[in-house]
Amino acid sequence: MEPPPRTPPALPEEIFEEILLRFPPDDPARLVRAALVCKPWYRIVAGPGFPRRFRRTPPMLGFLCNSGDVDWENYYEEFARFVPTSSFRPPRVECRNWRVVDARHGRVLFYSSKCDDPSHNAFAIWDPITDERAELPILQKYLHRRFWSAAVLCAGDEACEHIDCCHGPFQIVIVGTNLNQKHAYVYSSEAGTWSQQTSQLLPPSEYLQLQVVPNALADNALYFAIGYCNNLLMYDLATQEMSAIKPPVSLDGQRFVLMTMDTGRLGFAIEKDFKLYLWSREVGPEAGWTQSRVIGLKKLLSIGRYSSRPDVVGYANGIGIFFVRTGDELFIINLKSSQVKKAGKVGGTVIPIVFPYMSFYTPALRAVSIGANQE
Repeated sequence: MEPPPRTPPALPEEIFEEILLRFPPDDPARLVRAALVCKPWYRIVAGPGFPRRFRRTPPMLGFLCNSGDVDWENYYEEFARFVPTSSFRPPRVECRNWRVVDARHGRVLFYSSKCDDPSHNAFAIWDPITDERAELPILQKYLHRRFWSAAVLCAGDEACEHIDCCHGPFQIVIVGTNLNQKHAYVYSSEAGTWSQQTSQLLPPSEYLQLQVVPNALADNALYFAIGYCNNLLMYDLATQEMSAIKPPVSLDGQRFVLMTMDTGRLGFAIEKDFKLYLWSREVGPEAGWTQSRVIGLKKLLSIGRYSSRPDVVGYANGIGIFFVRTGDELFIINLKSSQVKKAGKVGGTVIPIVFPYMSFYTPALRAVSIGANQE
């Protein structure tokens, strides 16, 4: 009589982790299904070290843009809209009466001026994964009388890798300008209050017209776009000083985006003559711009002879993804893989500004796994 077949030895847990680490980071549904196979797999995925090993740069789960409706009373209602680009689906896709002004480190910053007192400006932080929205203390400043922009960012220490810090401390920086001054306000989640206004006089030759478009975080400074003027505004996070810098090329009313390069430096992208020009900026005594790449868009996007000129309207830092609009079509261009896919149609004549949302997502694993009967 032949002996029964021997049971193969159990694989070490490290082997299972290596398998799970190879799942596509931009498709969280696959990782969730794998984690629910058994408790050991769940413990790996839900462990605190897995997100850091899985990917140092969180994947893009979707993007946000601002839209509006006109009802039967001809009232224009503005709302922020979430558009998924992965298997992730937020509890809600629209936030009425709010518009998005920034998204970074797993958080979305909203703004609304619909208050009883027009001098009060309401801001809120939203987590698309949990649908938690927290309104901030009222900022009693006349932002609507100035050109302004705002940024949200993690307030953790320098060791934070921004993988799963969306529930930690954060800060909000608002910069504003009028004819002869530039101003800044800073909100700290740890203090729960806004700072006093800091102001600097503008030189007579500088007229800054800030716009609510995506900013960039680079070299421990925030860089804000200034509409169609030939200037950028830098806010130094360490010194809280502001200064204007010149872009690499004349803008001439052309849409552009600011980026954080893989080196941590400031990047700049603009479309001209159906080509996307990329620049990076060095800092220090020899600060200046260097053209790093030129990308032809006609062939890449299959643009015909009579097609509308493309506009670059967003960029996802860390993963090299551009959002480009041509006509009523919005395209996603992955520079690393050279893949192009349509993100859908966009209506209206106003060019939408795209705010990519990037976060590591493993939904409701703990609650589901409690009932797992496999060991």
